Amino acid sequence: MQPTPSEFREIAARFSAWGDSAAALDDGALLAFAAAFDQVARVVGAVQTRVAGEIGARSRSELGEDGLSRSQNFSTPAKLLAAVTRTSTREAKARLDLGERMRGAELLGGGVAPDPFPLVREAMSRGEVGVECAAVITAECAALVKRGTDPVLVSEAEEHLVAAARNPLLTVDDVPRLAVRIRESLDPDGLEPRAEAQREARSFTLNRSTDGMYRGRLALPPEDGALWLGALQAMISPRTTPRFRSEDEFVTETITADPRTLPQKMADAATGLIARAAGAPEMPHLAGATTTVNVHVSVADLESGRGPGWIDGIDEPVPMSTVERLRCHSPQVVTVFGHHGEVLHHGKARRLFSPAQNRALAARDGGCVWPGCDRPPSGCETHHVEEWRSPAHPPGRTDVENGVLLCRFHHARIHKPAWRLTMRHGVPHIVPPRWRDPSQTPIPVTRRRTFAPESRFTSAPGSRPDTERRTV
Repeated sequence: MQPTPSEFREIAARFSAWGDSAAALDDGALLAFAAAFDQVARVVGAVQTRVAGEIGARSRSELGEDGLSRSQNFSTPAKLLAAVTRTSTREAKARLDLGERMRGAELLGGGVAPDPFPLVREAMSRGEVGVECAAVITAECAALVKRGTDPVLVSEAEEHLVAAARNPLLTVDDVPRLAVRIRESLDPDGLEPRAEAQREARSFTLNRSTDGMYRGRLALPPEDGALWLGALQAMISPRTTPRFRSEDEFVTETITADPRTLPQKMADAATGLIARAAGAPEMPHLAGATTTVNVHVSVADLESGRGPGWIDGIDEPVPMSTVERLRCHSPQVVTVFGHHGEVLHHGKARRLFSPAQNRALAARDGGCVWPGCDRPPSGCETHHVEEWRSPAHPPGRTDVENGVLLCRFHHARIHKPAWRLTMRHGVPHIVPPRWRDPSQTPIPVTRRRTFAPESRFTSAPGSRPDTERRTV
């Protein structure tokens, strides 16, 4: 018996009223309600799957313009189902794929063959197995059928997986792992061809968009993907070494929050890895030089701190903060043009810190000096505290007392006017913006373990800390 639209509305209203009553339930009743309601949702999912399978069957390509989707002016059944159910095309396609696998094939003489996965169908109809598990079970079993596995073994695999999906001691996440193990045990010869297909499908594309951003797609086989992910996770993982924090470090907690999302951190880590590899001496050279990107800027814009910079081959400009960061520490070469277009400065051999200076900075700073940042020296760039302008500008000299280590993210941040760095007695201090600290009190930011700001826990100048054990 087919429910009428009014009956459907009545059912929906009843469900909604039940949901409104959840706030009045005690803990035990609330959990029982959640379990019972989800069982109903699984039954609804089973019905949605059957309906989608029927819509797909009535829209199959051999029916041409007489098919259901085309007769309703939709090019595909997924678009028709998405429009009717007001769901995404992706969700509609997933329902259609599962419905197609669950539905018997159309017979040449008319009619439909028996359900290929009757155990899954029965478990879904009872609300014991949800759409997610059903999709995994049917996909793996269908793959076994396609590779010519004995039908008896396929039926046994279906039975085993349905039992696992029903098992309250197992989670939905356990079913895919079990399905893979069963697949490999029944089709041991299929692993090598699949691995070869994955290797052949590997790809990496990176294209420049009209807005200057680079966007790409990546597909890697498991072993390569694990290498990438392991390297990137190592770059973004926090330090686990315990250490004591001074009073000043507690004061700086308000500026330690890293606002980057995980995808942004991963992008910065990938760029950092590429930058380090590009500077390695064993990297291939082009025209006698390692990987180099040219950045052009006019002297007027450089002196004013405003205006654009231009990267060779890219139509969109970059801001002056990016130019300043690249001038400090990067494989990019910045070319400064005069008022008449003449080249005033090209390259930066005299403005880069030497390896010995970088080692000294690593010993002093211990990594990125930004409060709360955990990047080690190997993941940092060197920043001129007093801006380098030319060899004739002494305050911007390239020496240890005018340099600090900053990771790529905080190096970009420090070139914006809100934050400033200054040196006091050879120790870098960060000056917060007025909205953070109206007095703009410089805060020491070195991570060197031998440095401790004066407090009641530190010894007086010139005295030796008392480290001997005392007995009472």
